[in-house]
Amino acid sequence: MSANPEEHSILVVDDDATNLRMLQEILKPKYKVYAAPSGGRALAFLERNSPDLILLDVEMPEMNGYQMIKRLKDDPRFQSIPVIFLTAQEGRDKEEAGLHLGAVDYILKPITTGIVMARVNLHIELEDYRKRLETLVGQKTAQLRNTQDSILDILAGVTAWRDSGTGGHIVRTTTYTQLVVDCLFNKKHPNYIITPQYGEHIVKSSKLHDIGKVAISDSILLKPGKLTPEEFDEIKKHTTFGAQMISDAIENLGDDSSFLHVAREIVVSHHEWWDGSGYPNKLAGSDIPISGRIMAVSDIYDSLTSERPYKGVLSHDEAMSIIYDETGRHFDPLMMHLLSDTFPLFERVSEELRGDAAESASAPSRKT
Repeated sequence: MSANPEEHSILVVDDDATNLRMLQEILKPKYKVYAAPSGGRALAFLERNSPDLILLDVEMPEMNGYQMIKRLKDDPRFQSIPVIFLTAQEGRDKEEAGLHLGAVDYILKPITTGIVMARVNLHIELEDYRKRLETLVGQKTAQLRNTQDSILDILAGVTAWRDSGTGGHIVRTTTYTQLVVDCLFNKKHPNYIITPQYGEHIVKSSKLHDIGKVAISDSILLKPGKLTPEEFDEIKKHTTFGAQMISDAIENLGDDSSFLHVAREIVVSHHEWWDGSGYPNKLAGSDIPISGRIMAVSDIYDSLTSERPYKGVLSHDEAMSIIYDETGRHFDPLMMHLLSDTFPLFERVSEELRGDAAESASAPSRKT
């Protein structure tokens, strides 16, 4: 391994001044070395610096090595720094106790140059490898996320092309959904446990809520007039068609925890009603997934405030009047209460995105 003193730094913690000087002399030709005569001084140093490795004496007054490593491993800022114990105590039980607390190795006193350099070089190389691997994983994760987002956008685009009135609808409902997720996350009501990851999945997956419409015939999907009961029954199937598409993707990918599971929840449940009169499964109350309840609010608000061949545009106040009237029947009443200070933001988003090119270029379509 080739390293310059500027590339790696080591903190040596020992209450014995002779040991500190000896370790500095051994290590300084290859590493930048800092010395601390106590655990307290070491922790103060770590508040301002982040060494690549810590050599930590076990037998120290006030705060011994075991106590200090517990402090390090309990603090997210320091817990990844590898620690090698320095000790004059031999015995398997001592080694096991230190390793159990998070040390990566032991060096027995009296110290020798060859042992110290071999152990330090090994763990510096391992730490370098860990950091490179962490960087690589981060890059691959970001690449995978970008690919995932691109696929979502492509699939959403398929829906928009198939039902050309939904392009602007997808953009707006995704934005409304983000507002709802942010609100529920910040209010942290026990009925709505939304982790950052779950919230992100809901927002991204909301783009796919109408993906099942690609399986509905043009004669029904693009019909400008009122649907017959039989036609309406057919268009309701977009929920189950879409859920099956996503189920097939999950099965093919062999993924049991991805955002696709949330997408399937949204696709199949965003037309369920709080009182159980919705479709396709007539779920009621809290049996409706949180993601579906959120999507229902975003979807209906945008439908009411958008122009369709079979209806005119309602104002924000008119749309909210209808939504509040339907609360307890269509919508989750507690969720609606929690969102009361978020709905004014819907109006702003609606106004800002109303000129969306996808909307202005839309052809006649039916939104359910």
